[in-house]
Amino acid sequence: MRNPTSTRNPSFRKEWLRRLDRAAADLNVVLVVFAIGLAVLDVTFLLSEQVIDRLPQVVRVVDVERLAASPGRSDSTIPR
Repeated sequence: MRNPTSTRNPSFRKEWLRRLDRAAADLNVVLVVFAIGLAVLDVTFLLSEQVIDRLPQVVRVVDVERLAASPGRSDSTIPR
């Protein structure tokens, strides 16, 4: 069985290589946009870590509604 591309003229190969080059160029644009998006996400994560580290520590968090709804507690024992 013969290779069908070997019987075709060289302009077919040039056309095929040109299409392949164009597809690779389009793919490069997509990859660059994807890389920029990942870099922005990385910088955002690093900045948010620094902001979280600088926030004061929360000593105690009390859910007043949950305490009020719990049985055995009167209104006078709920911290305000």
